[in-house]
Amino acid sequence: MLYSDYFIDDLKNRADLVRVIEPYTKLKKSGANWMGCCPFHDEKTPSFSVSPSKGLYKCFGCGKAGTVYNFVMEMEGLNFPEAIKRVAEIAGVPLPEPVDDQNYERAKKKREEKKQITDQIIELNNIALEFWEAELKKKNPKAKNAREYLKTRGISDETQQAFRIGFSPDSWDSLLSALREKGADETLIEQSGLVSQNEDKTKVFDRSPRKRLRRKTDRTKRPRLAKRRKNKGLRPFPRPDNVSGSRRERQPDRFRRPRDGR
Repeated sequence: MLYSDYFIDDLKNRADLVRVIEPYTKLKKSGANWMGCCPFHDEKTPSFSVSPSKGLYKCFGCGKAGTVYNFVMEMEGLNFPEAIKRVAEIAGVPLPEPVDDQNYERAKKKREEKKQITDQIIELNNIALEFWEAELKKKNPKAKNAREYLKTRGISDETQQAFRIGFSPDSWDSLLSALREKGADETLIEQSGLVSQNEDKTKVFDRSPRKRLRRKTDRTKRPRLAKRRKNKGLRPFPRPDNVSGSRRERQPDRFRRPRDGR
């Protein structure tokens, strides 16, 4: 039987590490830490340091180090579940209902599988990010027009590199081909949100090919995961200078409501 990760971490933070260790060796306060002779080996000069704020101990002589659980397991010859019970007893913390081993293992396995898929999708987004950046640097006319557009918007080369702005070519499968060339799994490509499927789910193609310029990083400079959502008609480019006003102002008859009897 196991205890939840939350309880294990909470108990470790609540336990007084100095109080747990002092029955085995005399400790003396030294600044923010406590020092004493190591209880794991014989020594005359104290080299055993305890940091209550970090919840850690370390002997600079024999190298023994760890948390309150490691200390109790080492000194009293207990396994991890027994060490949890012992620390809870010393700290005066009541034990919660333990978690069933099989349920815990299934939940743990599910979390690990989910994390693995997420990491793989982030890697696919990295590949897509590098692909779009490379497309923007190409010498073909469309890439050149995209660079000229960025200049007209006052976006310097340094800003492009900082935000990793790229260019999506006018193709339905250019990114898809690049992902396949890297050996990406087809199922994972579909889960990534970087591609779309037709209604019959018989054909896969690049998502949003009409949105040419892309900035695909978050504030931590990691690739932003593509979201599964329909194109809501967002303009990839600004409205021309010779067109002003809202759509209602430009086409008033279209939005006029008919009155009764007319």
